[in-house]
Amino acid sequence: MYRFPDELIVSNTNKINSYLPVRNKNNDFCWETITGIVLSHALKSEVRDYDYEDFREDCRKRFDSKLDDSSFWDVLNRTYFSGMDIFRVSPMFLLFKAQRKSSGSKGWNAQDQRMAELFMSMMGSHFTQDRINEKLNFVEAEILSVLSEKLNKSESVDPKERPYLPFLAEAFVKDLKFLEGHPHYLLQELSNTLRLYAFSYVSQLALNVKSWNDGEPKSRPLYFILDTEKASSERVHVVKHGFKLLSSSSEALFPVLSALEVLQSEGIKQPLWSIFQHTSEYQDQKRVLDALNGYIGAFIENRKLLPRQTAQNLEEAFKLFEAIAIEQFKDEKTTRADINRKYVMECEKQIFGDFIQSRGRAGRVLVLNQDQLLLLTNLAIGERDKLRLHELLGEFEKRGFYLDGQSQQQLVHFYERMGNVERMSDSGDAVYVRRTV
Repeated sequence: MYRFPDELIVSNTNKINSYLPVRNKNNDFCWETITGIVLSHALKSEVRDYDYEDFREDCRKRFDSKLDDSSFWDVLNRTYFSGMDIFRVSPMFLLFKAQRKSSGSKGWNAQDQRMAELFMSMMGSHFTQDRINEKLNFVEAEILSVLSEKLNKSESVDPKERPYLPFLAEAFVKDLKFLEGHPHYLLQELSNTLRLYAFSYVSQLALNVKSWNDGEPKSRPLYFILDTEKASSERVHVVKHGFKLLSSSSEALFPVLSALEVLQSEGIKQPLWSIFQHTSEYQDQKRVLDALNGYIGAFIENRKLLPRQTAQNLEEAFKLFEAIAIEQFKDEKTTRADINRKYVMECEKQIFGDFIQSRGRAGRVLVLNQDQLLLLTNLAIGERDKLRLHELLGEFEKRGFYLDGQSQQQLVHFYERMGNVERMSDSGDAVYVRRTV
């Protein structure tokens, strides 16, 4: 049970340690490394202090002992090692991308660790039951056997955060299970899946972060067009509930989430909506209300904000808590406003960038390209053979991707070109879409 802190202390600076993987600088994520960290966590296995050249040499020795013609190694070396094509053979080799040193220290940077921890938090208690079952040829199986002898059991990583968006965490685990059942597709698309979910997480977090009094977050509409479509300023959803909404909503991320750090107690970090729920159930409401009002008054004085009337109940206090957290960044002449702008810019550049395009009079819009659509389609259908179109769109929306009527029509045309659609009649309910895996 979450315990409200005994004392809320006003800091002169705003710091964020949870829920947002982006900082105001140094956000050049290496997605190969992040993929390796996530896979290592799922498999509970890792590689430690094993140089790629040492691995290649161990493989050479293995094949020299098994093959009569030693010159055949030159062929294998060119095929699998010289161009590092071995990383296209099995997801297990991606563990090379996220090695720890024998001392236990990490061989990757802080921003990759933050992003990986986001996915590990979403995974919760999900782990791959066994090594990913693959159909490898004799040579590939032998190479994997060499690596397997060097694998270590990874350290148990306890979650640091309760998922902020449970609906998205549920979809993420479901999609991981699907990918684990299709190893070659996992190898091809795990990194792209993580990038897709990084966008979905940060965008849905932005849309939900101020709705803490609505209870557990839900998927909120955010509209995209297909990259083959024209965008017009008349498309209300695309213009008003697309990039423009995302950009404005992102301005509250750093203010609210940095303020949230004040309310955290010992143990696993809690979302703001969860803290509000828990404190609303306390018998001693006066203690919590007094603590919040005391903090709000001290914060207003510290930041030289306009005075407020004392909150009379818990919901009023939380609303004031949120309002002053945001207001401190409103003065465009302050360094705080500049820092918040950098957070928004870094989110747009590092997380949202793959989904943003400028489209003439319509301005910047959110766009799904064909590769993203196919991946999203296969994940949404999952282990099922096919889905009705409206069911498929519902699965898209669970993952934070919405399409208006015009885009839905273009989506059907896209599937028809791909050859993975069955149209039983002209009715939308009679259109079925098959996955391509």
